[in-house]
Amino acid sequence: MATSTGYYLYGFTDCNQVLEIPARAVGRSDSVHNIPYHGIGILYSMVNGKTIQPTRDNLMAHQKLLESLMDQYTILPMRFGVVAQSKGVLLNGLNSSLSIIRSKLQYFQGKRELNVKAFWLKEYVYEYITNSYPDIRSFRDSIKKLEGQTKYYKSIELGQMVERALIAESEKEAEAIANEISAVAVQHRKAKIFSELMFLNLSVLINNQAESLLDQIVKEAAERRKGKVQFKYIGPTPPASFVDIHLKF
Repeated sequence: MATSTGYYLYGFTDCNQVLEIPARAVGRSDSVHNIPYHGIGILYSMVNGKTIQPTRDNLMAHQKLLESLMDQYTILPMRFGVVAQSKGVLLNGLNSSLSIIRSKLQYFQGKRELNVKAFWLKEYVYEYITNSYPDIRSFRDSIKKLEGQTKYYKSIELGQMVERALIAESEKEAEAIANEISAVAVQHRKAKIFSELMFLNLSVLINNQAESLLDQIVKEAAERRKGKVQFKYIGPTPPASFVDIHLKF
């Protein structure tokens, strides 16, 4: 039985030339193409089938391809996994969105995304909370000599008190860091928190020339919170967190 082929869509560029880009493409193809279409460039590669599995190799191929082009062109990334059944289906699906895509390519020209994550240091945060909140410290001390189920349930209550305080501290600290970063950001957007000690996951859109300024702001923020907070600073990447284009094929 023959396997159908499809057009895997990486995103769009401001390049109005036909390009064949040697690359490790999604689905193990060995090249990616850029074709001009009504003022935009369409980045695609050929794949087998209508569905692409989000394996590590495929996800990396999608991201690395976009990152490899961002210093040469304006890139408007699509989410992973968009496949059109044919070139005709791909182009027809774009027709209703061409003006939006052109407008977004113009807006994102000279801009890039970075990501800032911040985590409490585990060895710091519990002591900080208990020492900063007298009611929590007093409650902790009051249950030290308890035993059995009474101590068990009181310990649960103590944990809940610490959790509420930590949420309040996390919101305050996240807002402070975001405000520091906003001085050089075109936009910033908070993303999902996915670990217990993480309290900030911030996508930051900047003008290219502001990257060194953001580097310095993050460095200084980390210095001020040394021994308290760990930072992870990732990028630059194409502005995927700020692009929301839905195509129907």
